[in-house]
Parts: sequence; structure tokens; C-alpha cells
Amino acid sequence: MMGLSEILSRINDGVFLELIFQENTDWDARLDSRDGIEFASAWSASYEQVLSSCPPEDESIRQVREAAFKKVYQITGNPDLAGYVSDDFGLIVQAFMHQVDSGFIHRLWQAYAQGTFPH
Repeated sequence: MMGLSEILSRINDGVFLELIFQENTDWDARLDSRDGIEFASAWSASYEQVLSSCPPEDESIRQVREAAFKKVYQITGNPDLAGYVSDDFGLIVQAFMHQVDSGFIHRLWQAYAQGTFPH
């Protein structure tokens, strides 16, 4: 598992998110696919698992969420996409920090780590 500082460093490295979001993609269609029952249900269940087993978000998690939002918005100009990415990174970091074992959250991180937007 990655630590919070390592994830924040990757967000701010000028390469990690740029490689994912610089491509000419119909981001609204990608967001719509995330609203499908399978992905949305898995995301919500993972969120509930983290919410029920972890303390509330702290400043370090908010810092990661804010950095992800700003970087994706800067790259794409799409506030909805930036919000989804911010939510993803908040979920990922909180799970990693509190050692929540979730296959879905692990796959969510793996998608980003492999240079793709999870959908």
C-alpha cells in the first residue's frame, strides 16, 4: 500500500494525472458509465465500509482531495470530472491510511496507477 505522502507526491509530480487526463476523451460519457449500477454500487459500498470503520476525514486527506481536484480541473476544465477524481482519491487515501481491506478500492487505485480513469 502507498502512503499519503507518496500519493500526494504523485498527484503533484506534473506527470501522473496529466498522462491520464490529457487525452482527448469524452469525459462526460466516462462519468456516465460510472453512474451505471455495477460501478456506482461498488463505489458506494466501499465508501460505506470506509465511513463505518474509519474516523472522519482529516486535514491530510482533505489536502489530497484538494490537490487532485485542482490538478484535474487545471488539465481538463471539467469540474464534474475533478470532483469524481477528488472523491476517488479521498476514498483511496482514507482506506490506505486506516488499512481498510477493499478489493474495489485496490482496483480503483490500480486503474489510476496504470494510467487509466476508472469507469
